[in-house]
Amino acid sequence: MAFGRLMLAWAAVAAWLGVWALAERLLAGTALGRRDAVALGGEALLLALFTALWLGSLGAGAWWLVFLLLGALMEWPIRSTLAAARIARIVGAGGILAWTLPS
Repeated sequence: MAFGRLMLAWAAVAAWLGVWALAERLLAGTALGRRDAVALGGEALLLALFTALWLGSLGAGAWWLVFLLLGALMEWPIRSTLAAARIARIVGAGGILAWTLPS
């Protein structure tokens, strides 16, 4: 897998997560800080590397199930009614990665 393709996938997922976080902050009436942007960039990088590992070695099918389970693990134990939306955020990021990092 080319480094450029991985960086493109990282940038696309970082943008997805950034838009999602911005929308959450606008609804809550708070601002998005630099620390939040760095955390989102790190999360996007880890998701991109996880997806590269999954698509490159373990399998190319059922990406949506992998990211559904990953999102559920990230939200467990469910403490909020927004858990389904946050899980959908991870599934959406997985879809972007499956599209930009084909096996």
